[in-house]
Amino acid sequence: MRGKWKDFIFSSIGLHLKSGGCDRKKQITDCLSREKDTGFNIRKREWRKLYQKIIRQYTQIRVHRLWSTRIGEYLVRYLRAVEDSEINAKNGILDVFVLSDCVNHNARLSEILGRNICIVNEKNVDIWMKILYHFPEVEFVKYWDAYSIKKKDRVYNSKDTVRYFKLTEREAAEGRRKKNDMGLKGAFVCVSSRDATYLDTILPNKDYHYHDFRDADINNFSLSAKYLSELGITTVRMGRYVRDKINFDSCIDYANEYYDELLDVILAKDCKFYVGDSSGIVWLPMVLDRPIALKNWVPVFLDSETLPYNPSNLFIFKKYYKKSEDRFLSVREMMQIEKKVRYNGNLYAQHGVEVVENSAEEILDLVVEMNTRIDGKWIESPEDNMLQEKYQAIYREWCAKEHYRESATLRIRVGAMFLRKNRFLLD
Repeated sequence: MRGKWKDFIFSSIGLHLKSGGCDRKKQITDCLSREKDTGFNIRKREWRKLYQKIIRQYTQIRVHRLWSTRIGEYLVRYLRAVEDSEINAKNGILDVFVLSDCVNHNARLSEILGRNICIVNEKNVDIWMKILYHFPEVEFVKYWDAYSIKKKDRVYNSKDTVRYFKLTEREAAEGRRKKNDMGLKGAFVCVSSRDATYLDTILPNKDYHYHDFRDADINNFSLSAKYLSELGITTVRMGRYVRDKINFDSCIDYANEYYDELLDVILAKDCKFYVGDSSGIVWLPMVLDRPIALKNWVPVFLDSETLPYNPSNLFIFKKYYKKSEDRFLSVREMMQIEKKVRYNGNLYAQHGVEVVENSAEEILDLVVEMNTRIDGKWIESPEDNMLQEKYQAIYREWCAKEHYRESATLRIRVGAMFLRKNRFLLD
């Protein structure tokens, strides 16, 4: 067992450093070589102090690799990890997580998350290696990455998850300064649209283009940006490694011009609401308890993990066009198609189906409804409630018949104007 700890930590932290664009040998040497002046003695006191605290509180340490390639799956696993760690701590078990091959790794986000669970990274690896070597009982667990772990029945409430993302005064001040450098003042709304560029950039040797059916054109937000601007609300285009630049006014192209690891968190935390699609980045504002307006959601009816619940959230989804019949499919028909193709976008064409993204007008309707609801000015009509109830009844009936688990999106209201203008979906 003693020989295992070193290989585990070195291989895991080495993969993380290498994938983050760092020189593995140099980084690990810098972390482990504290032999000059007072550096060694300072680190020695740090690890001994932490070791004494741990050995008083715990009887066992369990070490896990915390793996991810995207921010969404990282946050899903993190919530599960911090929740289980709190339970295990009461039983004398300390869970320790090594960032392993986190190619999307946002160091500032992990620093914030590390205040709630023990995360081993390049800054503290020397201390944890000493602790793990000396601690009496250490168990090494396989990856904390299985989708079976991610999708187990857990219901998260955004009012609860936001507590895991507390910023220091220094971080808050840095965020204010960087927002000011962007020229961002007053109320703002964040928007993102998925495209393949991110995965092509960070994982160039893997083919993820079967997910391209989830992509959307950021420039379809033009009407919404104009509407928000007329209300004095700025639009901020979020993302990292994106395909297109924006071609409309009243929007800060943060993804291309201002991307910053801390600002990812700050902007998601401070926005009036967030407009996103079926991409993992929407998890960040979700866990930060911001209202979310989801556009172009797809797949619509399959299990979409345990999206943190917020009663203000709204969504609209892509429609399926049957080419041979020159018509859009109803919700019931869409469910049957999704059952066959699941998450493989390449299979839609085999069934003669084209996945059609939301129009600029449909997105505008969604944004107007979200903004009006937040301002307390939205008036719900009896017709809106009837359409909403009909949609949910169809969904639940199908899940029961097919023995499918109800998706977390069932807890999110469909945009009222979207249902009014697409009544055929409920036929």
